[in-house]
Amino acid sequence: MNANENKKTKLVIFDFDGTLSKPDKINNTWARIWNKIDMLDEDDRLFELYKNKEITYLQWVDEIVKIFRNNNVTNAMFTSLANEIELLDNCEKVFKIFYEKGIKICILSGGVKNIIEEKVKNFSKYITKIEAESLTLDENGVVNGAKLSDSNIEDKSHFILKQIKEYDLKKEEVVFVGNSYNDEEAYKSGATTICINPVETDYTNKTIWTYYIEQTNDLSTILPFINI
Repeated sequence: MNANENKKTKLVIFDFDGTLSKPDKINNTWARIWNKIDMLDEDDRLFELYKNKEITYLQWVDEIVKIFRNNNVTNAMFTSLANEIELLDNCEKVFKIFYEKGIKICILSGGVKNIIEEKVKNFSKYITKIEAESLTLDENGVVNGAKLSDSNIEDKSHFILKQIKEYDLKKEEVVFVGNSYNDEEAYKSGATTICINPVETDYTNKTIWTYYIEQTNDLSTILPFINI
């Protein structure tokens, strides 16, 4: 099924982990850092505390920053980890097509902005905005804090609605591309939603996902669902 021909797409918003990046045993940029310092169990422990409301989001972030600093997580590590991530085929090509057609591109991720920016730096000129959590660094390039996103990363509809207002768009002119349970709230914005390489989400649920691509290594497979 092709996209509705009535409204030209003017903005495409992508999740990053598992959406622009190929499926991997390490499923997100935070986990890549925890894996690098051999502390994935601690990552799981802190997540459970947060999920069970035993600590707040800010307390969770504070604990992460403290552990990362004590384990010498650096900017050089972010670069190394970005190099390990494999993007979907034709990612840059698709972004270039959108850019040349005047379609704005945003990346909206619950992941680590430092790593995402490093990964897409060669074609960042096509990207309007990257919204994610940033880790701040001291003069030696070691993590010393966090700069949290202004958006509610857990409910991506908030960011999407903010962009619709900022760029004076209609909801039918916006497409969101995600892959997992933490992208499901995007549908509440009224944007068209595309699920690719789904993980832990009912991609056949038409309320949440307008379209789905069950398995792909090529970002250009979304093009039939975009009104270029």
